[in-house]
Amino acid sequence: ATNPNAPWMQQGVRRRFDAKLFMRPYYFSHDHRFKGPPPFPKRPLIGPGSKKAKQQDVFYQLGVDPLQEASNDVLMSSFVTEMGKIKHRAETGLTTKSQRRLGKAIRRAKMMGVIPVLSCARLPWN
Repeated sequence: ATNPNAPWMQQGVRRRFDAKLFMRPYYFSHDHRFKGPPPFPKRPLIGPGSKKAKQQDVFYQLGVDPLQEASNDVLMSSFVTEMGKIKHRAETGLTTKSQRRLGKAIRRAKMMGVIPVLSCARLPWN
């Protein structure tokens, strides 16, 4: 049932011993033999937490819907990189809901021709 070529740790409860196999005394302890699977690593932080985002989010603070501002080229282009990509939530600091609606508004603005599709609109003060 067990593969004799597999490393000693992977052979399960019924392990085979080799003459050349190095064994540590810790391997025989109850803690080592019956420990559970390693915990899942925490996901990397995608953006600010909800409390911090609500403090930073301009749309949330002013009660403005980003979709209503799709025709505002100055506002939309401030959330777009030089290559025309939408900035991610870690950069913008928006809430999850505002970021989704902002992305939709930017895509609408690009389709309407309010902001350029492949690059950021050049503003006079940039």
